[in-house]
Amino acid sequence: MGKQMKIGKWLDVWFEAYAKPVYASNTLRLYMDARERMQRNSPGIEEWELEDLLPVHFQTVMNRMADRYAKSTIRHIQSLYRMAYNKAMDNGLCCANPVDKTTLPKNATVKKVVAMTKEEQESFVQAMRMLTIKDQFILMAYLLTGLRRGELKNLRWSDYDKSRKVLYIRRSKTESGIREVPVIPEVALILAHLWGWKRNKRDLNSYIFGGEEPLNINHLRYICDKTSRLAGIRHVSPHILRHSFATRLIEAGGEAKSLSLIIGHSDVSFTLKCYVHPDSAQLHNQMMLLSRVGKG
Repeated sequence: MGKQMKIGKWLDVWFEAYAKPVYASNTLRLYMDARERMQRNSPGIEEWELEDLLPVHFQTVMNRMADRYAKSTIRHIQSLYRMAYNKAMDNGLCCANPVDKTTLPKNATVKKVVAMTKEEQESFVQAMRMLTIKDQFILMAYLLTGLRRGELKNLRWSDYDKSRKVLYIRRSKTESGIREVPVIPEVALILAHLWGWKRNKRDLNSYIFGGEEPLNINHLRYICDKTSRLAGIRHVSPHILRHSFATRLIEAGGEAKSLSLIIGHSDVSFTLKCYVHPDSAQLHNQMMLLSRVGKG
């Protein structure tokens, strides 16, 4: 086995060599937050040698965290360590990945994101008309592409192929997130308007929904909050817009595998389990497929 290295030192190397060149800023912050949470819940762990961490050690820490964090947060911590240890193995720094033999605590709470119902979405879209045209375009683009918050805010004009009608997602939180997303006519019209407004300042390196800088996340939160209040519905986040896109596509007869590829998932079952939320009306419509009443 090669040279020994402490966990903390290797995490520094992993972030610089493997994470920063690949992941978007939001994903990097997520993994840095996961690292900090692990340090708080297991003080001194970064002083351990890579080879000294056993599955039982990591499992014990995750079990303790189940009382404090949602399952998704613990999963991020597990993912960070799993990826870091895989690269450590590639570099001959350890012979096994202890995280592979751990499981998420069953008693950890699940933070569930639920898509808007059709009625909520209709109210949301109506309320959007109180916003500026550009802010309406931003929210509609989320609803009609299913992009992650960071994916849309970082889109540049060079990522849009007008002739092929696709958006290139070049950086994402996962490898399967690197993809081409088809552009429907409504989105193409939005992009045409935004490009036309640039007039003599047309720069392929500028951001589609921002300008010289990416779309400001605080502004995105503001327009989501404002529209939710105007619509008189629960708070709608950019992630709920993504879930709503997935649900509407399936309700319209979309095929699950295609949806999974469009939104950047590698597992179709995960897409259907976590991103599609049919309401009672849709379930009723599905049951009526068995009825012969009114069908002659």
